[in-house]
Parts: sequence; structure tokens; C-alpha cells
Amino acid sequence: MCAEPGDSGGSFISGSQAQGVTSGGSGNCSSDGTTYYQEVNPMLDSWGLSLVTG
Repeated sequence: MCAEPGDSGGSFISGSQAQGVTSGGSGNCSSDGTTYYQEVNPMLDSWGLSLVTG
């Protein structure tokens, strides 16, 4: 995965499964950057929510 400035808050998807929300990183896509994300399940659990897709 590669993220650039301004991508924070974007969805992190693997196939058709929601994984989390992009939360930052370092470097950039052309020079070995690192991207961080927050997992979706702990966020949903903390607010008592569920994710419905379809």
C-alpha cells in the first residue's frame, strides 16, 4: 500500500473487505514510504457500531 499527503481518512480495503482507515505515514510512493492505518473493528467496537455492506 502506498499513501501520499492528503490520503488520511481514506478507506483501507483488501479485496472486498474493509480493513481500516488511513491515518498517516512517512516518505512517499516513489521513495519507500510507510503508511499507517487504524483497524476498523476496534473503532466500530468502541462506538457499538457494525459495518453493513451491500
